[in-house]
Amino acid sequence: MKKATLIGIIAVLAAIGVLFFYGQNSGNRVKIIREGDQAPEFRLSALDGKSVSLSSHRGKVVMVHFWATWCPPCVEELPTLERLYRAYYGKDLEILAVSVDEGGAGAVGQFMERNRFALPVLLNPDQSVARQYGSFKFPETYLISRDGIVRKKVIGAADWMSPAAQEIIQAMVGKR
Repeated sequence: MKKATLIGIIAVLAAIGVLFFYGQNSGNRVKIIREGDQAPEFRLSALDGKSVSLSSHRGKVVMVHFWATWCPPCVEELPTLERLYRAYYGKDLEILAVSVDEGGAGAVGQFMERNRFALPVLLNPDQSVARQYGSFKFPETYLISRDGIVRKKVIGAADWMSPAAQEIIQAMVGKR
């Protein structure tokens, strides 16, 4: 009798837990941003403390790149992203490297200094903007056209200086 009662109580508690979980998340459906979608607007603080929005770069091609210092593929990819940044500095490609590190400016700033990266970094420690894009695998990159449409989405690390990547970027930057 005691065993049956205990099993019954556990079953009821499990059912309540499941209902609570689904009730909490039913209104928070995550939209996964895909190629062809309008890029969601956002405003974040940069490492230097300035506020940066996606819309402030309208008219340029923008790369929004979600990454973290604790993510091995992200760390492996960053040198190629840094080379891309230097190659296109002052041209019509803006790179917004959005760090999802919970440690914020302290952890990310030390990492950038230690590696001598000049790439501009935006801070998203609560991952709110990453969630807005439906990004949960890092690194994840969005190439956004001058009119704010996602034209290319890359999940995972990429060599941004490879001929294939350069072809895509050149085509977007050259398109007016």
